[in-house]
Amino acid sequence: MIEYVARSGPPEAMNCPAFICDTCRNQVVAEGIVTWATTIGRDGDRGPHQQTPVYVAHKGRCGRGLELWIEQHYPAADGWIDLWDDLEDFVCQLTHNLTNAFADDTEGTYHPHRLVHPKERR
Repeated sequence: MIEYVARSGPPEAMNCPAFICDTCRNQVVAEGIVTWATTIGRDGDRGPHQQTPVYVAHKGRCGRGLELWIEQHYPAADGWIDLWDDLEDFVCQLTHNLTNAFADDTEGTYHPHRLVHPKERR
């Protein structure tokens, strides 16, 4: 996930936002993925859809482990689809959305969704 990591030292102490791997808990630098699951697109249902938080992992072993964890907590049998994206692409889209409101997009439709944390699942 994106977390603030405390830093001390010159020129001043600060909290630094960083991508922290949800598998090994180390910082993800350059080669990483974001992964999540959603119910969007199932059987033509127009929503409201459910979505998990977005998780971060290193590519490779950490990413595969995190995807297995997501599949266990959000099973396909319950209508969940797991998705992932390269961290670099995620950051580009996030930067774009910082200054471009969904409401101003006349060509697309943004679907309502409900965020579902693992502890909420029954």
